[in-house]
Amino acid sequence: MDEIGQIFDRVFKRIFTFSDKAIANLINGLFDTDYPPDSQIEYSNRENTKADLKHSYSDLFIVINKKWHYHLEAQMYHDNTIVMRVFEYGFYHALETREDDCTLRFPEPVVVYFCNSADVPETSSIRVIMPDQQEFTYTVKNFAYLAHDIEELNQKKMIVFIPFQMVRVREFLMPNGKARFLTENEIQELKKFIDSDILGSIKANLEVGNITLDDYNQLLELLNKLYQQIMLQYQWKGGDKEMKPLLPGAMELPNDKYRFRIDELEAEVATLADEKAALEDRNAALENEMEILRSKLVTIHGVEKTD
Repeated sequence: MDEIGQIFDRVFKRIFTFSDKAIANLINGLFDTDYPPDSQIEYSNRENTKADLKHSYSDLFIVINKKWHYHLEAQMYHDNTIVMRVFEYGFYHALETREDDCTLRFPEPVVVYFCNSADVPETSSIRVIMPDQQEFTYTVKNFAYLAHDIEELNQKKMIVFIPFQMVRVREFLMPNGKARFLTENEIQELKKFIDSDILGSIKANLEVGNITLDDYNQLLELLNKLYQQIMLQYQWKGGDKEMKPLLPGAMELPNDKYRFRIDELEAEVATLADEKAALEDRNAALENEMEILRSKLVTIHGVEKTD
Protein backbone atom coordinates (compact mmCIF):
# COMPACT_ATOMS: atom_id res chain seq x y z
CA MET A 1 0.00 0.00 0.00
CA ASP A 2 1.39 3.46 -0.94
CA GLU A 3 1.72 6.29 1.59
CA ILE A 4 -1.55 8.00 0.68
CA GLY A 5 -3.31 4.62 0.85
CA GLN A 6 -1.93 4.12 4.34
CA ILE A 7 -3.26 7.53 5.39
CA PHE A 8 -6.74 6.65 4.12
CA ASP A 9 -6.56 3.32 5.95
CA ARG A 10 -5.58 4.98 9.21
CA VAL A 11 -8.30 7.59 8.92
CA PHE A 12 -10.77 4.75 8.34
CA LYS A 13 -9.72 3.22 11.67
CA ARG A 14 -9.71 6.63 13.31
CA ILE A 15 -13.40 7.31 12.67
CA PHE A 16 -14.27 4.50 15.05
CA THR A 17 -13.31 6.76 17.95
CA PHE A 18 -16.46 8.76 17.18
CA SER A 19 -19.62 8.72 19.30
CA ASP A 20 -21.75 5.58 19.62
CA LYS A 21 -24.56 7.48 17.90
CA ALA A 22 -22.42 8.16 14.82
CA ILE A 23 -21.21 4.56 14.60
CA ALA A 24 -24.72 3.13 15.06
CA ASN A 25 -25.85 5.31 12.15
CA LEU A 26 -22.93 4.06 10.04
CA ILE A 27 -23.72 0.40 10.74
CA ASN A 28 -27.37 1.02 9.85
CA GLY A 29 -26.29 2.54 6.54
CA LEU A 30 -23.83 -0.23 5.68
CA PHE A 31 -26.00 -3.20 6.66
CA ASP A 32 -29.55 -1.85 6.26
CA THR A 33 -30.24 -2.31 9.97
CA ASP A 34 -32.22 -0.09 12.32
CA TYR A 35 -30.29 0.23 15.58
CA PRO A 36 -31.38 3.21 17.71
CA PRO A 37 -28.91 6.08 18.24
CA ASP A 38 -28.43 5.16 21.91
CA SER A 39 -27.22 1.64 21.10
CA GLN A 40 -24.18 0.42 23.00
CA ILE A 41 -21.11 0.12 20.77
CA GLU A 42 -18.15 -2.04 21.76
CA TYR A 43 -15.00 -3.01 19.89
CA SER A 44 -13.33 -6.40 19.94
CA ASN A 45 -9.59 -6.88 19.36
CA ARG A 46 -9.19 -3.16 18.92
CA GLU A 47 -5.97 -1.16 19.27
CA ASN A 48 -5.66 2.58 19.68
CA THR A 49 -4.90 4.91 16.80
CA LYS A 50 -2.79 7.78 18.06
CA ALA A 51 -3.37 11.43 17.21
CA ASP A 52 -0.61 11.33 14.57
CA LEU A 53 -2.37 8.37 12.90
CA LYS A 54 0.84 6.30 13.01
CA HIS A 55 -0.69 3.25 14.66
CA SER A 56 -2.91 0.90 12.70
CA TYR A 57 -4.44 -2.55 12.93
CA SER A 58 -5.66 -5.04 10.38
CA ASP A 59 -9.30 -5.61 11.20
CA LEU A 60 -12.20 -4.00 13.01
CA PHE A 61 -14.96 -5.80 14.88
CA ILE A 62 -17.97 -3.96 16.26
CA VAL A 63 -20.41 -5.41 18.78
CA ILE A 64 -23.79 -3.69 19.13
CA ASN A 65 -25.81 -4.07 22.31
CA LYS A 66 -23.57 -6.97 23.37
CA LYS A 67 -25.19 -9.24 20.77
CA TRP A 68 -24.76 -8.28 17.13
CA HIS A 69 -21.27 -8.62 15.66
CA TYR A 70 -19.93 -6.85 12.55
CA HIS A 71 -16.60 -7.01 10.76
CA LEU A 72 -15.37 -4.08 8.67
CA GLU A 73 -12.39 -3.95 6.33
CA ALA A 74 -11.20 -1.07 4.15
CA GLN A 75 -9.46 -1.39 0.79
CA MET A 76 -7.97 1.26 -1.46
CA TYR A 77 -7.70 -1.16 -4.37
CA HIS A 78 -9.72 -4.13 -5.59
CA ASP A 79 -8.33 -7.34 -4.08
CA ASN A 80 -9.72 -10.75 -5.00
CA THR A 81 -8.00 -12.34 -1.99
CA ILE A 82 -9.48 -10.08 0.70
CA VAL A 83 -12.43 -12.43 1.13
CA MET A 84 -10.01 -15.13 2.30
CA ARG A 85 -8.60 -12.84 4.97
CA VAL A 86 -12.08 -11.73 6.02
CA PHE A 87 -13.03 -15.39 6.47
CA GLU A 88 -9.87 -16.02 8.50
CA TYR A 89 -10.37 -12.96 10.74
CA GLY A 90 -14.04 -13.84 11.16
CA PHE A 91 -13.18 -17.40 12.19
CA TYR A 92 -10.80 -16.25 14.92
CA HIS A 93 -13.31 -13.66 16.11
CA ALA A 94 -16.01 -16.35 16.30
CA LEU A 95 -13.58 -18.58 18.18
CA GLU A 96 -12.71 -15.90 20.72
CA THR A 97 -16.31 -14.76 21.30
CA ARG A 98 -18.07 -18.13 21.28
CA GLU A 99 -20.65 -18.71 23.98
CA ASP A 100 -20.14 -22.47 24.10
CA ASP A 101 -17.60 -25.01 22.86
CA CYS A 102 -19.71 -26.28 19.98
CA THR A 103 -20.96 -23.13 18.25
CA LEU A 104 -19.08 -20.60 16.12
CA ARG A 105 -21.04 -17.50 15.17
CA PHE A 106 -19.30 -15.45 12.48
CA PRO A 107 -19.68 -11.65 12.45
CA GLU A 108 -21.46 -10.06 9.50
CA PRO A 109 -18.72 -8.71 7.20
CA VAL A 110 -18.36 -5.85 4.75
CA VAL A 111 -15.38 -4.64 2.74
CA VAL A 112 -15.44 -0.91 2.02
CA TYR A 113 -13.63 -0.04 -1.20
CA PHE A 114 -12.33 3.49 -1.78
CA CYS A 115 -11.41 2.87 -5.41
CA ASN A 116 -13.09 2.93 -8.81
CA SER A 117 -16.51 1.41 -8.23
CA ALA A 118 -16.51 -0.23 -11.66
CA ASP A 119 -13.87 -2.67 -10.40
CA VAL A 120 -15.86 -3.77 -7.36
CA PRO A 121 -18.52 -6.53 -7.46
CA GLU A 122 -21.49 -6.34 -5.09
CA THR A 123 -20.25 -9.40 -3.18
CA SER A 124 -17.22 -11.67 -3.00
CA SER A 125 -17.47 -15.38 -2.18
CA ILE A 126 -15.41 -18.46 -1.48
CA ARG A 127 -16.39 -22.14 -1.46
CA VAL A 128 -15.72 -24.05 1.74
CA ILE A 129 -15.58 -27.82 1.19
CA MET A 130 -15.72 -30.09 4.22
CA PRO A 131 -14.04 -33.53 4.48
CA ASP A 132 -17.33 -35.31 3.74
CA GLN A 133 -17.59 -33.20 0.53
CA GLN A 134 -20.42 -31.11 1.90
CA GLU A 135 -19.82 -27.49 1.01
CA PHE A 136 -21.14 -24.01 1.67
CA THR A 137 -20.53 -20.57 0.23
CA TYR A 138 -19.11 -17.80 2.39
CA THR A 139 -20.15 -14.41 1.01
CA VAL A 140 -18.89 -10.96 1.91
CA LYS A 141 -20.74 -7.76 1.04
CA ASN A 142 -18.70 -5.08 -0.78
CA PHE A 143 -19.46 -1.40 -0.36
CA ALA A 144 -18.09 0.60 -3.30
CA TYR A 145 -17.80 4.04 -1.72
CA LEU A 146 -17.52 6.08 -4.92
CA ALA A 147 -20.79 4.57 -6.20
CA HIS A 148 -22.62 6.41 -3.39
CA ASP A 149 -22.81 10.20 -3.62
CA ILE A 150 -22.93 12.67 -0.74
CA GLU A 151 -26.71 12.93 -0.90
CA GLU A 152 -27.04 9.20 -0.26
CA LEU A 153 -24.50 9.30 2.56
CA ASN A 154 -26.59 12.05 4.18
CA GLN A 155 -29.85 10.17 3.70
CA LYS A 156 -28.37 7.06 5.32
CA LYS A 157 -26.72 9.14 8.08
CA MET A 158 -23.28 7.78 7.11
CA ILE A 159 -21.69 11.18 7.61
CA VAL A 160 -18.59 9.74 9.32
CA PHE A 161 -17.54 8.53 5.86
CA ILE A 162 -17.57 12.08 4.47
CA PRO A 163 -13.77 12.64 4.74
CA PHE A 164 -13.31 9.99 2.06
CA GLN A 165 -14.78 12.38 -0.47
CA MET A 166 -11.12 13.36 -0.67
CA VAL A 167 -10.80 10.31 -2.92
CA ARG A 168 -12.83 12.25 -5.49
CA VAL A 169 -10.62 15.29 -4.95
CA ARG A 170 -7.53 13.16 -5.53
CA GLU A 171 -8.98 11.78 -8.76
CA PHE A 172 -9.85 15.33 -9.82
CA LEU A 173 -6.29 16.53 -9.22
CA MET A 174 -4.46 13.39 -10.33
CA PRO A 175 -6.46 11.31 -12.81
CA ASN A 176 -4.67 8.01 -13.49
CA GLY A 177 -2.10 9.03 -10.89
CA LYS A 178 -0.74 11.96 -12.92
CA ALA A 179 -0.97 15.53 -11.66
CA ARG A 180 -2.60 18.10 -13.91
CA PHE A 181 -2.86 21.88 -13.77
CA LEU A 182 -6.25 23.35 -12.95
CA THR A 183 -7.90 26.29 -14.60
CA GLU A 184 -9.32 29.03 -12.42
CA ASN A 185 -12.82 27.71 -13.10
CA GLU A 186 -11.77 24.21 -12.01
CA ILE A 187 -10.28 25.59 -8.80
CA GLN A 188 -13.54 27.38 -8.05
CA GLU A 189 -15.45 24.19 -8.83
CA LEU A 190 -13.26 22.28 -6.39
CA LYS A 191 -13.75 24.94 -3.71
CA LYS A 192 -17.51 24.80 -4.18
CA PHE A 193 -17.50 21.00 -3.88
CA ILE A 194 -15.54 21.16 -0.63
CA ASP A 195 -17.41 24.12 0.90
CA SER A 196 -20.97 23.27 -0.12
CA ASP A 197 -21.07 19.51 -0.49
CA ILE A 198 -18.55 18.27 2.06
CA LEU A 199 -18.35 20.93 4.78
CA GLY A 200 -22.00 21.80 4.32
CA SER A 201 -23.01 18.17 4.87
CA ILE A 202 -20.97 17.90 8.05
CA LYS A 203 -22.57 21.05 9.46
CA ALA A 204 -26.07 19.93 8.48
CA ASN A 205 -25.62 16.57 10.21
CA LEU A 206 -24.48 18.33 13.38
CA GLU A 207 -27.52 20.59 13.31
CA VAL A 208 -30.00 17.69 13.01
CA GLY A 209 -28.23 15.68 15.73
CA ASN A 210 -26.78 12.82 13.67
CA ILE A 211 -23.33 13.54 15.12
CA THR A 212 -22.00 15.18 18.27
CA LEU A 213 -19.97 18.38 18.42
CA ASP A 214 -16.87 16.29 19.08
CA ASP A 215 -17.65 14.17 15.99
CA TYR A 216 -18.03 17.37 14.00
CA ASN A 217 -14.64 18.70 15.06
CA GLN A 218 -12.93 15.39 14.37
CA LEU A 219 -14.48 15.18 10.91
CA LEU A 220 -13.14 18.62 10.02
CA GLU A 221 -9.69 17.72 11.29
CA LEU A 222 -9.55 14.38 9.48
CA LEU A 223 -10.80 16.03 6.32
CA ASN A 224 -8.03 18.58 6.61
CA LYS A 225 -5.47 15.85 7.23
CA LEU A 226 -6.44 13.98 4.07
CA TYR A 227 -6.61 17.13 1.98
CA GLN A 228 -3.15 18.29 2.97
CA GLN A 229 -1.67 14.85 2.28
CA ILE A 230 -3.26 14.85 -1.16
CA MET A 231 -1.96 18.36 -1.85
CA LEU A 232 1.56 17.28 -0.91
CA GLN A 233 1.34 14.34 -3.28
CA TYR A 234 -0.14 16.55 -6.00
CA GLN A 235 2.69 19.05 -5.75
CA TRP A 236 5.33 16.31 -5.52
CA LYS A 237 4.02 14.90 -8.80
CA GLY A 238 4.42 18.25 -10.52
CA GLY A 239 1.07 19.88 -9.83
CA ASP A 240 0.50 23.59 -9.44
CA LYS A 241 2.92 24.66 -6.71
CA GLU A 242 1.18 28.03 -6.39
CA MET A 243 -2.17 26.47 -5.52
CA LYS A 244 -2.90 27.22 -1.87
CA PRO A 245 -4.56 24.71 0.47
CA LEU A 246 -8.33 25.10 0.51
CA LEU A 247 -8.67 23.83 4.08
CA PRO A 248 -6.63 25.90 6.55
CA GLY A 249 -5.78 24.46 9.94
CA ALA A 250 -3.51 22.09 11.79
CA MET A 251 -2.76 18.63 10.46
CA GLU A 252 -2.87 17.08 13.90
CA LEU A 253 -5.97 16.27 15.95
CA PRO A 254 -5.96 18.82 18.80
CA ASN A 255 -9.24 17.53 20.19
CA ASP A 256 -7.40 14.45 21.40
CA LYS A 257 -5.65 16.25 24.24
CA TYR A 258 -9.01 17.37 25.60
CA ARG A 259 -10.62 13.96 25.20
CA PHE A 260 -7.66 12.23 26.83
CA ARG A 261 -7.66 14.73 29.71
CA ILE A 262 -11.40 14.20 30.19
CA ASP A 263 -10.78 10.44 30.31
CA GLU A 264 -8.05 10.98 32.91
CA LEU A 265 -10.31 13.18 35.05
CA GLU A 266 -13.21 10.75 34.78
CA ALA A 267 -10.90 7.93 35.87
CA GLU A 268 -9.67 10.04 38.79
CA VAL A 269 -13.22 10.90 39.84
CA ALA A 270 -14.16 7.21 39.67
CA THR A 271 -11.15 6.32 41.83
CA LEU A 272 -12.03 8.98 44.39
CA ALA A 273 -15.63 7.78 44.41
CA ASP A 274 -14.42 4.24 45.10
CA GLU A 275 -12.15 5.50 47.88
CA LYS A 276 -15.01 7.51 49.35
CA ALA A 277 -17.28 4.47 49.27
CA ALA A 278 -14.56 2.37 50.93
CA LEU A 279 -14.10 5.01 53.68
CA GLU A 280 -17.85 5.16 54.23
CA ASP A 281 -17.96 1.37 54.54
CA ARG A 282 -15.03 1.45 56.95
CA ASN A 283 -16.69 4.20 59.00
CA ALA A 284 -19.93 2.22 59.14
CA ALA A 285 -17.99 -0.87 60.29
CA LEU A 286 -16.29 1.12 63.05
CA GLU A 287 -19.61 2.60 64.18
CA ASN A 288 -21.08 -0.89 64.31
CA GLU A 289 -18.11 -2.17 66.33
CA MET A 290 -18.47 0.73 68.77
CA GLU A 291 -22.17 -0.04 69.25
CA ILE A 292 -21.33 -3.67 70.00
CA LEU A 293 -18.74 -2.60 72.58
CA ARG A 294 -21.22 -0.18 74.20
CA SER A 295 -23.78 -2.99 74.44
CA LYS A 296 -21.23 -5.22 76.16
CA LEU A 297 -20.38 -2.46 78.67
CA VAL A 298 -24.05 -2.05 79.53
CA THR A 299 -24.38 -5.78 80.03
CA ILE A 300 -21.32 -5.98 82.27
CA HIS A 301 -21.79 -2.83 84.37
CA GLY A 302 -25.50 -2.27 84.12
CA VAL A 303 -24.97 1.29 82.97
CA GLU A 304 -24.31 2.79 79.56
CA LYS A 305 -20.74 3.85 79.00
CA THR A 306 -20.36 7.23 77.36
CA ASP A 307 -17.35 8.63 75.47
